[in-house]
Amino acid sequence: MSINIQSTLGEYLFLAMGECNGHKVVMGIGYTLEYADKKAKQFELSSGGTVKYIDISVIKTGDKEKCKTLEKLK
Repeated sequence: MSINIQSTLGEYLFLAMGECNGHKVVMGIGYTLEYADKKAKQFELSSGGTVKYIDISVIKTGDKEKCKTLEKLK
């Protein structure tokens, strides 16, 4: 499935995912890729390395399963 990152605001949710003590956790959620990425990077920094930022899951608003996984922004 192709996802247009420039889609209508609110059409997709971006969940920045990380790993903490062997568990996958949500580090940041946003209506834009950039916001979720920014919050996850802040979370990783403030955790002192306890939580590692992995990737971003994309979920169409209203759905229960992700439709795509994106790499974190550089």
